[in-house]
Amino acid sequence: MDFRCIISTGYRISYQIERQFFVLSDGFKKLKNRYFPNAEHHYLVLCRGVLFCILFCLLSVPWRTEAFSSVDFYRAAKRYKSVNPFGAAVHCSHETGDWQSRLWREGNNGAGIKANSAWKMLGMPYIDTESEERVGGKSMMVASSFRKYGSLKKFLGDYSRKIRDDYPLSAKHNNNIWGYLGGLYKGRYGKWATDHRYFEKLAVKAVKLAPEVYGPSWKSKLYRQFETAKGFGILEEWQIIAVERALGGGS
Repeated sequence: MDFRCIISTGYRISYQIERQFFVLSDGFKKLKNRYFPNAEHHYLVLCRGVLFCILFCLLSVPWRTEAFSSVDFYRAAKRYKSVNPFGAAVHCSHETGDWQSRLWREGNNGAGIKANSAWKMLGMPYIDTESEERVGGKSMMVASSFRKYGSLKKFLGDYSRKIRDDYPLSAKHNNNIWGYLGGLYKGRYGKWATDHRYFEKLAVKAVKLAPEVYGPSWKSKLYRQFETAKGFGILEEWQIIAVERALGGGS
């Protein structure tokens, strides 16, 4: 067998294949240039568009390393003397819809504190929005201005002052969750909210959040404070019934 002949034949076959491949590639290139003269440009534009869309979607998602919780609020509120930390967490968690309301997200307003004329005259920031109010026994949406705070600390300072000045019974019973919530019904200028079932809703929220804030001992703490509130006559009869129902002891 002549190996030189085999090698020579293989070389010719390889050369012919490469030549045919080159011809085909050149043909495809000519067709592309003829019918798709700007293919590379369009491809780059498409890639840039896709990358831009991906980047836009990523930036649009409200990424957070950790969501704000009632425990976070409770810990922050412990620094303020006029408030019951757990009661304030219950109150503000209810007002903000578990920290999801626009007033909370955009203005750190955890209790729906309104911006009165004095606030506006001082040039303080506020948010105009609608809120549900009970007028003449009916629920309706009312346009109102609400205070806007630069931080949780600034809100808690203002909230604590308002509790101290306008809801003295809540401030007086700042060591008792039920007394604190009951005091929101007996402010200097009336109730905190127009909702006639406000206290019942706060009682239910307190029972719901207690395990998260207090841990395994939550039930004993709520019951102990409830007995204290009843013993000192802090709550009205209808409020006692509301708490009993929230704790599962009423019908």
